[in-house]
Amino acid sequence: MTESAKLTSPVLGVNVDRVVASASAINREGFELGKVVHGKDNSRWMAVTAGSAVTAYDCVAIDENFECHPITKARADDGHFIGFAQMAFAINEYGWVAMGGSNIKCRVAKSCAADVKLYTTATAGILDDTSTSQTQVQGAACVTAGSASGVTAVEVIATYPRSVGF
Repeated sequence: MTESAKLTSPVLGVNVDRVVASASAINREGFELGKVVHGKDNSRWMAVTAGSAVTAYDCVAIDENFECHPITKARADDGHFIGFAQMAFAINEYGWVAMGGSNIKCRVAKSCAADVKLYTTATAGILDDTSTSQTQVQGAACVTAGSASGVTAVEVIATYPRSVGF
């Protein structure tokens, strides 16, 4: 197994650019769920398992068992860790999500503005700049605006993202 080129201090077997189908594969590589590694662009990555299907670039909520789901208001309000899936996960797959840094992507709603507060939306995994009945994801902002034609993945910068509702 090769280490990820995204890591600043490579850890044997850790490749943040892939998912695996079983816990035994993760454990054979010498890391466990919840392990955090550091990468380029001040990024931090956490080992997780998918509790439900996750689309690439979804904002995700990670519970105390390091199980991730596309973020919703309810999950944000529960105080779960917040991360950004940089690849798709099928349910029960294992891999890494970005917990912060720059040069990471997140799916945002139509015409989401850059450099403003971001909030959960009625669509799991998607963030937006509209606060109506939603929870703010503090510590994250779009670097560029979202597309006027619909949901799009844009670069975000995240500094210890967390829920304001918790």
